[in-house]
Amino acid sequence: MESLRSLGLRSAANMLQVSVILCWCFITSIRDNNWFFFISILAALIGLMMALRYMPRIYRVIKAKMRFSVHPSREVQEERKRIASDLHDTLGSQLVQALTLMDGQALTEGSPIKEVLERSLLDLRLIVDSMDAQDDSLTMRLARLRHRLDPVLQRKGLALHWQLCDPELGIGRHTSRTLPKGRVAHQILAVVQTSLSNTLEHAHASDIWVTLEPYESDDPECFGWDWCLSVEDNGKGFDLRAVLSDVSQSGHGVINMFKRMREIGGDLHIHPRQGGGTQVMMRWRV
Repeated sequence: MESLRSLGLRSAANMLQVSVILCWCFITSIRDNNWFFFISILAALIGLMMALRYMPRIYRVIKAKMRFSVHPSREVQEERKRIASDLHDTLGSQLVQALTLMDGQALTEGSPIKEVLERSLLDLRLIVDSMDAQDDSLTMRLARLRHRLDPVLQRKGLALHWQLCDPELGIGRHTSRTLPKGRVAHQILAVVQTSLSNTLEHAHASDIWVTLEPYESDDPECFGWDWCLSVEDNGKGFDLRAVLSDVSQSGHGVINMFKRMREIGGDLHIHPRQGGGTQVMMRWRV
């Protein structure tokens, strides 16, 4: 924070510069005086010194804005793609090799070690997908997530009921509301991934429903929201209050779900599903 002394000097310099400019514009009688000429030069030098002093600060502000911009630079995008490719080619290949070696061993079905490796490989692929598709819409990200999840769901005997609306592709109900892209889509997808991961790991469900629909303006459940995305299962359910009171039970996953939706100005509800199980409902505005 600037001291009062430096603030006073800066204010005095600004007043001097403004006074000189006004005199040059409106008081023509003093333009030819030598003393006014020297004062004008002094005001110009003070302005130059102030500009040089604050130039590094302005540069840092501009650089910070570029770093946290919604649309990253081409260099940042290329670096993300390189990291994603390296993760896929190195760590991903090692996990696949470990699973292949375990398939040749006499392990019982549902071995904890194998399940951890499979989950790790799935999480890695989802991370690579998210890094490699920063500008994709929410439905494109969800479609990629479904593609990655299908083998896991089939192996566990889970039925996935998928119903999405995309006005750009002409799928589902017609609406003028657009789906999010970029950072907002990334945050919503992360909440969906956590919801599905909790279902696969803890719910002991047989069916999962994923539904993405727009709200109509006259919908009594709208409450000013534009879109609703829900993830439901018919599993055993869980006590949300108990999980939130004991962070070790959720591994911060549920808390991060609420945090991600708050960051994009959205809303998250987790409650028991009618007929048994759990419903995770996300809502946001365009």
